[in-house]
Amino acid sequence: MTRYRERAIALLATVALATLWSCSNDKPAQKAANEASGEPIIVSAAASTKEVMEALAQQFQEQSHTEVKINTGPSNGLAAQILAGAPADLFLSASQQWADEIKKGGQAEAMVRLLTSRLVLVVPKGNPAQVHEPKDLLSAKVQKVALAGEKVPAGIYAGQTLEKLGLVKQLEGEGKIVRGQDVRSALSYVDRGEAEAGIVYSTDVAAAPNCEIAYQFDPKLHDEIVYVLVLLKQSGNTPAGRKFYEFLQSPGADAAYSKFGFERLH
Repeated sequence: MTRYRERAIALLATVALATLWSCSNDKPAQKAANEASGEPIIVSAAASTKEVMEALAQQFQEQSHTEVKINTGPSNGLAAQILAGAPADLFLSASQQWADEIKKGGQAEAMVRLLTSRLVLVVPKGNPAQVHEPKDLLSAKVQKVALAGEKVPAGIYAGQTLEKLGLVKQLEGEGKIVRGQDVRSALSYVDRGEAEAGIVYSTDVAAAPNCEIAYQFDPKLHDEIVYVLVLLKQSGNTPAGRKFYEFLQSPGADAAYSKFGFERLH
C-alpha cells in the first residue's frame, strides 16, 4: 500500500511539473491571444489612402497582435460620421478643413500633418480622346470629365484648378463635368471608359489598371494637398489607438508611404 502511495504521489508530481512547464512556455502565445482578442482599432481614412492604410494596418497587426479595421470614404462624409458619434479611433483626412471640423466639434485629442500627393489628369489607357493638357478637355472628343464631389477634398482641389485655368465655366456649360462620391468613384468612371478624362491624385492611378496619367497640374493652381492624421478623443486614453497613431508617424511606416507614392511631411 505504501509503495502504491509513493508511486501515485510521484505520478501526480510529474503531471504537476509538466503542467507548470507547459503553462510557462505558453505565456507569450497566451499574451498574444489576449491582446488580439481586445477591441479592434477603427480608422476612418480618406478613400485615396485605402491601399496604403490597409498595408500599414497589416504591418501593425503582425507586430502588435492588435486588429486594425480601415473604413474608407470621402473625408467630408467620414468627418460627419465621426461628429455624429460613429465609432472611430483615428481619422485620416485628405484636407486640413475636415480635420479642423473634427477639432471644432471637440473630438480631436491630437493631430499631425502626415502626407501629401499630386493632382493629375488621367485618361483611359491609349488616351482615345487625345487629352494631353488641360485645354484638350474642351475638345469635342471629350464628352465627360470625372471629378470627386464638390465637398470632397479632391473635388475641391480639381475645381480650384479648373477655375484658375479658366476652364470650369465652359466645361459646366457643356455638361461635361460628372461627379463621383469620392475620388475613387471619379477614377472608376475613367477606368471603365465612361469618362474621357478625370482629375484625381497621382497616388490613385495604381488602383485603376485601365488608366494612365496624361498631365500633372502645377500645385500652385490649388490649395496645398495635405493628409491630416487625427487621434480622436474616444481613443486618446487607449494605448492601442495611440500606438497606431504613433506608428503611422514612425520611420517604420515610411516604406509603405513611398511604395504607394505618398510623400511624408515632416
